[in-house]
Amino acid sequence: MGKWTDGTCVLFTATVNGTCACDSSVENVFGGLGYAGDDCSVSCRPCDMGTCQPDGSCECFPGYSGWRCQDQCNGAGIILFPEFNETYTHTDFDNLPLVSGNANYNQSGLFDVYELYGVSQTPTNDTWAYCACGYRRNAVSDEVEPIPFNELPFNAENGQGYTGPFCDVPCDPCLSTNGKCEYDGTRGVCDCFKDAPNSKGSESKLVQDGTKGYGEFNTLVVVVVWAIELTSCSIYCLQDLSVLRAFIRASRASTGRARPNPVPTGSACVPRDSPIPRV
Repeated sequence: MGKWTDGTCVLFTATVNGTCACDSSVENVFGGLGYAGDDCSVSCRPCDMGTCQPDGSCECFPGYSGWRCQDQCNGAGIILFPEFNETYTHTDFDNLPLVSGNANYNQSGLFDVYELYGVSQTPTNDTWAYCACGYRRNAVSDEVEPIPFNELPFNAENGQGYTGPFCDVPCDPCLSTNGKCEYDGTRGVCDCFKDAPNSKGSESKLVQDGTKGYGEFNTLVVVVVWAIELTSCSIYCLQDLSVLRAFIRASRASTGRARPNPVPTGSACVPRDSPIPRV
């Protein structure tokens, strides 16, 4: 320890090269631990999961935020520890399905809390963990539960909630009934449900009355209408009509009937309040 003298250290450990190694174990006037600066005269602010900077501020570890780096998963999720065994290993885990590979946390979402935070004691005795974005612990039971969609905060992209390895990527607008926010390596895109039936039916004379659609974008199943749009899953789309055109050609060849009106190329999306076009 030392005392304040102009040009010397306030709190220090001697070093052979004459620099001042600040004490990081002493509580200071701000309630933080230790001091910073060239002469160790700067009090470190309280810092739960981060490191004190030369100006006394707290720089958070990856995945933490808040004025004292107290919020795990940037306040938009919780850290969970998956249980692995001989048949389900680290290499099988993938919490980021739209990102190819799983070699690191940017690809799979799985990270080592000992490597990032120096934490060795965990619920599973394994230091591998991930951020479960959009989840929280119940204040009474401590059980893990999803945050209701209407309670997710709005973000800079006008969507709700966050995604990514550390829940710091804003989600695009996405109807929760039709899709789910997923990280694609750059953005939080709306990944539309592919098997959820919707209420729209085709008006084509080639389809049995009452046929309904399913929530998949750009499939090749004929004459189905479904509630999908690439960004928010809020627009009804017609499927690719190439299969239908082939069907019409074969039908005309076998029956000798005149071909119906020309069929448009590709898929066509229409707003929810527009009439569904005929095939």
